[in-house]
Amino acid sequence: MAKASTKDLTQGSPTKLIVTFTLSMLLSSMMGYIYGTTDSLMVSHYVDPAALGAISAASPASSLIEGFACATISGFSILAGRIFGSGDEKKLRNVMVHVVLLSSLFVALATVICTVFCRRFVLLMQTPDGFVEMATDYLFVLMCAIPISGISWVCGGMFRALGDSKTPLVVGTVSGISNVGFNALFLGPLDMGIEGAAYGTVCATALGALLYLIFLRTRMKILIFGKADLRLSWRTVKTLLSTGIPLGLLNCVITVGATILQIAVNGHGEDAVTGIALGNRVLTIFWMVFQNFESAIIYFCAQNLGASRVDRIKRGVRNTLIINLCAGAVLAFVGIFFGEYIYMLFVRSDHPHFGLIVDYSKQYLFTQAIFFPFMVMLCIWRGGLQGLGSTVPAVMCGVIELILRLIVSVFFADNLTVLFFAGPAAWVFASAFLAILYPRALRRIERRVAAEGISYFDREEEKKLQKA
Repeated sequence: MAKASTKDLTQGSPTKLIVTFTLSMLLSSMMGYIYGTTDSLMVSHYVDPAALGAISAASPASSLIEGFACATISGFSILAGRIFGSGDEKKLRNVMVHVVLLSSLFVALATVICTVFCRRFVLLMQTPDGFVEMATDYLFVLMCAIPISGISWVCGGMFRALGDSKTPLVVGTVSGISNVGFNALFLGPLDMGIEGAAYGTVCATALGALLYLIFLRTRMKILIFGKADLRLSWRTVKTLLSTGIPLGLLNCVITVGATILQIAVNGHGEDAVTGIALGNRVLTIFWMVFQNFESAIIYFCAQNLGASRVDRIKRGVRNTLIINLCAGAVLAFVGIFFGEYIYMLFVRSDHPHFGLIVDYSKQYLFTQAIFFPFMVMLCIWRGGLQGLGSTVPAVMCGVIELILRLIVSVFFADNLTVLFFAGPAAWVFASAFLAILYPRALRRIERRVAAEGISYFDREEEKKLQKA
């Protein structure tokens, strides 16, 4: 198979491959984080510090639809990773055809729903009255640009499925740097208000999408399909949907849980909303580490499943779990003892409620950081299950999180301190659930591969052909 800029994750040290792959994705995520951080810093200084709370208070509702489309499209790439691991280049191009068509459908639906109901989403979140207009203006611009984001979702997922995490890093770096320039222009000299931050993000996203298309054409020719590859198969559609939709639902379930919790928090006033938004800015940096390792595990397991290398899957997941537990301890220490220095980047010390906002942020960050080990186990085992094709258990895990967040939000809505523990409680129960399911799924696949002596992917294909 032509390698282009692909990376075979079925050969070499599993730990080294996963760590290297993750580092590239982590740096790429950091560039994406620059998007949000730049928006927040510039909106806070050029517009109003309260605007940061406005964005945070309303975004979870609209992100529900956008996140479903993004996660579903990302789920499509898992099948591509399995096929790449099995070495079937022709099948890979045909799957790319199906991915493009299905992704276009999901992106179109998400765009229509998010733009038409943007303001209703803001009101549904019980956003404080002073935030409603700002949040609506900001979100509407971003929602109109979902088709542009869709290009990056498809290309980024497919590149990573084939082991290329460096190209997304390049794209993310260029987009992040350009976002700084666009925001400086729209919020500074042009004085476009909170909408200017949204337009800056859209312009940077468009530049990233353009770069992806260029790299697809020049560096990932293995994915370029021709007329001979335009054969549509209902079996392939069903396989993609059975992989992608559960991940989209998982994202929705998690987002609904966050939305319910945000509604409860919104009832405690603008200072609490802004303080927790600041805490989440810090936590996002830490979560990126765990979530990128989860993504690396997904693609690592997918490729090695296609190559029937169950032994490598076991070693890779085990070693990654140990690395992340150590990293989680370090990050928790940093967050608890040094987080307040990061808050000062987002809120001026002369803000009338500066002390109260920072106190909310510190309390929130502490309650999350001490439970990082459970977040680590949740991410790594969930990623392993997704890479192995066991997406339904991952959704069940999300349902557990949703139920716990719902219970806390309904019965303890008046107690902000208890609300802080809603997320950690969900991590504890979900990780315990996965501690049972992941080993079972791995043993089941190991027995089947050992018994039949052929590629797991080929066995699945044979079963489908027999049913047809």
